[in-house]
Amino acid sequence: MAQKIIDLLTQHPTWVGDLFPVAFGKCNDNFTELYAAIAAAIAVGGRNMLINCGSPINQRGFAGGALAAGVYGYDRWKAGAGGCNVAINTTTGVFTHSSGPLQQIVEAPLLAWGQPLTISVENPSGSITVSVGGATGTITSGSGRRGVTLTPSGSGNMTVQLTATGVTYSRPQLERGSAATAFDARPVAQELALCRRYFERVDGTEIAGATFNAADIMFGCNFSVAKRAAPALATVAYPTWVGNGQTGSTNTIVLAGASINGFRGDVTGFTGSVVQGLSYNLRGGAFTADAEL
Repeated sequence: MAQKIIDLLTQHPTWVGDLFPVAFGKCNDNFTELYAAIAAAIAVGGRNMLINCGSPINQRGFAGGALAAGVYGYDRWKAGAGGCNVAINTTTGVFTHSSGPLQQIVEAPLLAWGQPLTISVENPSGSITVSVGGATGTITSGSGRRGVTLTPSGSGNMTVQLTATGVTYSRPQLERGSAATAFDARPVAQELALCRRYFERVDGTEIAGATFNAADIMFGCNFSVAKRAAPALATVAYPTWVGNGQTGSTNTIVLAGASINGFRGDVTGFTGSVVQGLSYNLRGGAFTADAEL
């Protein structure tokens, strides 16, 4: 609902502006919507049910462009069926949506299924076809925040999809209720933590390890944010090792023991020699933990 303004100026035969019942009715309507919005924000942690909708968090280092179906680019955003082509300006946060469906899976949202939800964007240059939990609609082009209200039916995780061809827009938002409100901007640190619940790149840290034997350096690593589930692990950059006055490189690491809180690694291929029972540090490695929906 748009804000209702009390008329203080219109001249009538024997009065000016809105009569008391009309004026107080507008006050009640405004307060009802505000209290509902505040209650929803307190209950579920903010208005926007989508993550990474401003200047993009980009842990995968996606350059923008084509994505194959089901592949993630910018954090929390992946291509739908048939793939898509999208780029997000790192400074302005403007999405350049060249083609195809762009998706985000909202994890089992509270107070959402069977309720009116409004999906909106800012300044769409063309029409955007949207789907929220299977309910479909269209956001038409225009200036300012523009959206459509849908009522999805179902349960569990909710697929949100935006499909466009040659359209620019910014700041997507999915919120409870039948009105599109101002973009709910979150601090960058909070946005990054939300992204890392689903995907985290662990790098730039020095990890302490120890030798189980002369051919094995073992280490453990904790995530910065607990994952929604035990993630799939991958090594994307091999670290060097240092200790006992010696250094070397690594080329084989077995990652295991993934939990929502961390993982362990077993370096079984490396240059140089180590001594059983001593400590060694691993430097410059990079690992990914993927718990995306």
